[in-house]
Amino acid sequence: MSRQVDAYIDQLETPLAETAALIRQLLLENVPGIEEKFSFKIPFYHYHGMFCYLNKTKDGLDLGFCRGKDLVVAFPQLDLRGRDMVASVVLTQPKDIHQLQIPELIIAAAAWNEEAKRMRKSFLEKPFGRARK
Repeated sequence: MSRQVDAYIDQLETPLAETAALIRQLLLENVPGIEEKFSFKIPFYHYHGMFCYLNKTKDGLDLGFCRGKDLVVAFPQLDLRGRDMVASVVLTQPKDIHQLQIPELIIAAAAWNEEAKRMRKSFLEKPFGRARK
């Protein structure tokens, strides 16, 4: 585990710190081989490429999935917010983790990252393999 990620989580307010620690635990326990890094001044996780990140925003803790655009149909709690590929969900307290199906989302996102890597699917492709215009 990264000391920089420890420090990032420790500096968060109580409900967000607890939420971030629980998400971190879910990631490390449910995604074998995941790499925890501190990139772009936030906790960033790599699994068969860029996977997800945690970022404190004015609205709460943003959990963003790098290939999230491919997951929004199955997980409508994800929001693209006008972005081309990253989709995220904002959490404000620990109970949001289960209400927003974060464990299931993490497992599905990891499976998709692994499959996309195997298929050599570019981040920039539209869902279902249609090329960008």
